[in-house]
Amino acid sequence: MKKLALFLFLLLGILKVSACSCVMNTLAQNYLEANVVGVIKILKVYDENPEQRTYKADVEFEKVYKGTKFTTLNVRGLIGKSSSAACEKEVKPNERYLILLSGSNNQYSISSCSPMSRLKDEATKDEDSQLETLNKAFSYLNQNKFKFKGAQFVYYYDEKQGNNPKSELSKISDFNPKQPFAIYKVTLNDSFKIKGMSPVIAFSSKDKTIEGIMKRNITVETPMYRDTSKKKEYLILLFYNKHNINIPDKEVISDYWQ
Repeated sequence: MKKLALFLFLLLGILKVSACSCVMNTLAQNYLEANVVGVIKILKVYDENPEQRTYKADVEFEKVYKGTKFTTLNVRGLIGKSSSAACEKEVKPNERYLILLSGSNNQYSISSCSPMSRLKDEATKDEDSQLETLNKAFSYLNQNKFKFKGAQFVYYYDEKQGNNPKSELSKISDFNPKQPFAIYKVTLNDSFKIKGMSPVIAFSSKDKTIEGIMKRNITVETPMYRDTSKKKEYLILLFYNKHNINIPDKEVISDYWQ
């Protein structure tokens, strides 16, 4: 019995050490903190270093939303043999990504914790629309950074959605927004529920309905501040994903842009 207990202790210790743990920021927070934001295509991977468990990837930029283009990424892992448990990343030629990276001297490195989203290998009309929405949101964030000082963009979850494929926000009828995104400042109670909110920029359609649903349903995730009294205001960025209206399991209004 003692041997079994010792084995389980050692096993749990190994799993704890080897498991990859990432602190993930929201899209908006990543944009504000990034040096370069854009859409890249992987051209080739090479120069594997087995001892350091790194390799390189040459890239080309299809779009640049912030910062300056670069040509080479340093990647944590091994070509074709990267370990997700060690936060390693595998990228392949012809893959496309939206990246939001911080670096120095035009040198950038990625791991599985890096803020980047896989795109389809070939651009589609839906993707073009989604990226145009992102471009508008990024431009607004860049031009209005002073409005966000002292507040952090956060994730949320709808605790009342349950097993429903779409949230109550996505079921709003006759929704005709003037712009495809909205930003809200929110204050929280001790249960991380929204007790107050005000729009920085609103959809200008069904705004009171949206506020009512968010106050009833939404719980905010604040990983940096477990005590809400230490942080007075938070920010939530919502997107209107029109292309998801007829897709049963995808959100129309959410903090996700795809």
